[in-house]
Amino acid sequence: MIKETTTYRCQACGGVDLIKNGHSGSGKQQYICKACGRRGVINARKAKHGEAEKERILNARFERPSMRGICRIFNISRPTLAKWFKKSPFES
Repeated sequence: MIKETTTYRCQACGGVDLIKNGHSGSGKQQYICKACGRRGVINARKAKHGEAEKERILNARFERPSMRGICRIFNISRPTLAKWFKKSPFES
């Protein structure tokens, strides 16, 4: 029987000495690097919306739709949209 082993590396320092360190809020296994002490998930989820898409969504508010309307059009949650509006440098 052939066994394949996968070696994960720390994203910060490149070290291979990782140990398990609980689970994230979404249930993924978290690890901690013994070399640098950085903690995190091995294969973190990428952002659903890119920066260009995010900018397009934020600019849609100047067309004066409701917040729920923007959420329906772009298929995004209201808490996420509210968080983006708070961080946005533009005045509404």
